[in-house]
Amino acid sequence: MRVNRRAALAGGAATAMLGPGAARAQTPVRIRKGAGELTATSDDVVAFGEAVRLMKRRNDGLSWTRQSQIHHRDSQHNNGLFLPWHRQQLVHMERIVARLTGHDGFAMPYWDWQEHRLLPSWICDGESPLYERNRARGVETLDFAAARWAESPYTAKLASDDFATFCGKLPEGAGMVEGYGHNHIHQLIGGFMRHPRTSAQDPMFWLHHSNVDRVWATWHRNRGRDLYPADWTVRTVTGFVDAEGRPTGELPVSGTLETRPLGYDYDRLYPFPVFNVAEAGPPGATRRVPVEGQSWTLRAEASPGAGRMSLTLPAEAVARMREADDTLMIAGEGAVAYHREAALEDRSLEIRLGAGGRERSLGSSPTFVHLPDPGEGHGGHRGPYVLPFRFGEEVLNLLASGDGPAAVTVFAEDLDPEAGRPGARAEWIELTLTLTETRWA
Repeated sequence: MRVNRRAALAGGAATAMLGPGAARAQTPVRIRKGAGELTATSDDVVAFGEAVRLMKRRNDGLSWTRQSQIHHRDSQHNNGLFLPWHRQQLVHMERIVARLTGHDGFAMPYWDWQEHRLLPSWICDGESPLYERNRARGVETLDFAAARWAESPYTAKLASDDFATFCGKLPEGAGMVEGYGHNHIHQLIGGFMRHPRTSAQDPMFWLHHSNVDRVWATWHRNRGRDLYPADWTVRTVTGFVDAEGRPTGELPVSGTLETRPLGYDYDRLYPFPVFNVAEAGPPGATRRVPVEGQSWTLRAEASPGAGRMSLTLPAEAVARMREADDTLMIAGEGAVAYHREAALEDRSLEIRLGAGGRERSLGSSPTFVHLPDPGEGHGGHRGPYVLPFRFGEEVLNLLASGDGPAAVTVFAEDLDPEAGRPGARAEWIELTLTLTETRWA
């Protein structure tokens, strides 16, 4: 790896002239590459390892401990600021690595667990500064693409999700990319990665979030440019330190939407699935044209102290779905909420549709609960923990299999039952169900 320390120092000084924490483009733009295609001797891997070693020896604003504290105290989870906050932390970490190592072209590798199903071998090497022994047993050989939660059909749709569905809601409510594409990797890697207060201590945190950011960059190219609400873009995120270890102050969300102005890009975007496939209708027909529709908005409060709750679907809606042919379109959009507390950690929220003695999963996600520090406060994490779910025509076979009522049920499975902890407390479940009658054209 070629190290140009003089250039790196000059770059740090130039950034300082722009103001603490200023996220300005660098020349040339840094290119983030897939971790599965890098080796232990790749420049970015060597630079990241060197930076981790140096940061662990420091006790100032550029220390490894400081980065973990930043994530613990200031990171945003389970709301619409999740993506911009973590983008800014990654950008500032890249600049710190460049400043400390002199590798001014450093770009954080991304780990795509669907494309490269195992952890990178160089991050599992016990002699590497990127190795973390506090991980789940057997994680070095785990096939992440075949592990629990990995094959959920309810992950983010990068070609069709709207803003709130993809990015999340304010003040509370995870988007699909966080709830189903992010949380389960933290739980599967285990160890420090299981909880927001410690997750940034594992170098895998940074590779994982680089890929989550890549997913956002892909959605932004496909859908996001015209979908960001004005009251969201004027928000700010905070807590970061610049390449000199100085606090950045508040940074506008509007400055996080494009990657290249922040000084980086990806070698390739996320290989998203095709959702708008041609529908199989009558001979000569190519699409369904909406004719009329009906919607139901439902909500149920949990019983005090209960860990499970249910919401019964309207009988008339269930009857129509049971007699449905290929002209009926179904859109179910909902959310479940649990009390934000330590008892909710290390659980999996299981959301299921039941009818006629059978069930179908509508969502399964391990929790990643940001708990506010007593006395310190964390205004963004005081409300309930909210997870979205959705369904469509795939529920028709279940509903057609039997008579009687149909209900959505959620419970919090304990992933560490031997700990003997108190149960998680459910708060509410809500659903908007829309049935649209169509005709083929």
